[in-house]
Amino acid sequence: MDWLNGELQRKFAAARDKPWTLAYASMNEDQLCSGPLKVEGSLPRDLCGTFYRNGPARHERADGRYAHKWDGDGMIQAFALRDGTVSHRARYVATSKYRKESAAGRFEFSAYGSAVGCQSELTTDIDAMNAANIGVCAHGDQLLALWEPGSAYALDLDTLETLGLKQWSAPLPLRPFSAHPKVEPDGRLWNFGCDPVASVLSVYAVSATGVVEQQRRFDIPRLPPVHDFAVTRHHLVFVLPPLELAVERLEAGRPFGASIVWTPGRPARVLVIDKRSWALRWYELPPAVFSHIGNAWEDDDGVIRFDCMSGHDAQWALHGWSLMRGLYSHVRGASLTWIELRPDGSCAARMDASLETEFPVVEPRVVGQRYEALLCISRSPDRPADLPGWDRLTAVDVEDGSAQSYHFGNDWMVEEHVYAPRPGKPDAKARWVVGTALNLRTAKTALSVFDAGAIQEGPVAQVVLPYALPVGLHGTFRAGS
Repeated sequence: MDWLNGELQRKFAAARDKPWTLAYASMNEDQLCSGPLKVEGSLPRDLCGTFYRNGPARHERADGRYAHKWDGDGMIQAFALRDGTVSHRARYVATSKYRKESAAGRFEFSAYGSAVGCQSELTTDIDAMNAANIGVCAHGDQLLALWEPGSAYALDLDTLETLGLKQWSAPLPLRPFSAHPKVEPDGRLWNFGCDPVASVLSVYAVSATGVVEQQRRFDIPRLPPVHDFAVTRHHLVFVLPPLELAVERLEAGRPFGASIVWTPGRPARVLVIDKRSWALRWYELPPAVFSHIGNAWEDDDGVIRFDCMSGHDAQWALHGWSLMRGLYSHVRGASLTWIELRPDGSCAARMDASLETEFPVVEPRVVGQRYEALLCISRSPDRPADLPGWDRLTAVDVEDGSAQSYHFGNDWMVEEHVYAPRPGKPDAKARWVVGTALNLRTAKTALSVFDAGAIQEGPVAQVVLPYALPVGLHGTFRAGS
């Protein structure tokens, strides 16, 4: 199968009459920069800091188009909110891959869902393929652009200039360095690296000042690709779906994403690692596909409770390829699922099928601790089946399960929103939520600000950019003066 060719580019161009294809069009400018933008509504004066986002943005070069929506080169967005004003800056992460392909004028390295030429995933230096396009984390005095299997890239917090691969003072490289680090309220960063080829799971702990405090490796039988994890006061929690990596497909030159296979009949596994003793404990759950985890916490009896996004139909995971061809037919995606792990080895899972949701986030001050609210985006049941994406911002009360939503409308594709901590008050409850959405009717991206306690009331302020940004993945808010 041809995973990257001119025919794919032509198919996508032929589908441009569908407004949603704008979300997966390439951003051809290397940098974007706006002055102060017009604010609709009233921007809170105590909302001060920078909202960063990351996501794939260059999907095409020359006559080639990537086959999967997660393959494009990463572009960092920075929205500076200060003194009642908003400005926007964007810049591609100048990875080794990006610089070499820019000079060559064509794609030269394979990606998650696209194979370039006959290149084998197993014989390529993984950071030569690093697109730095999934997550972003502000830690210490640097911004980290993150990709799943490779190293973190360090960027300047203000200019977004790429400083190079992040250099850690550690016995071994911190690679892979997941796109989903967890930062505890004291500033300690936990992250992991998943190597399903070697079946090795690595765990890292980095202090608030950037000192690598822990670096552990675990041999995990049948380790599948793992996308996210959770931390509690004393534990790390990993959900391992019944997937496996077919190495023979990689050796034959298939892309990584097309080499992951579902193994029917196998349960999902949950791995719990004690942060004090590094002991491992295992649980089993019914088979399911898992994506993101919002948060986890444990009570005084040692019971661990966490939320995650999961589903029983793996077909929704295949949309990443069809979207890049300009095709979409909706298959129900993930639902919010609550999981409880008990010290006696028993466990329970409860899925809330009333919500089709994704991108769960909590306030930074409660990471790893008991929490009251979970923020996510959701899809209306009556959204047209040929229209991808989410159209609602939803806040879930963790205690009683009730949800409050704001419906942007069918003309919108809503992206992940995050809580904005108060400057100088990291322990205070966040008052505001910020995030972006693509308006398909106007072909422009908008930044919205919500009252964290009244999501259903709609934005208190909104800023419309003079251009459309490709739909991205994950973001973070760094409070500042």
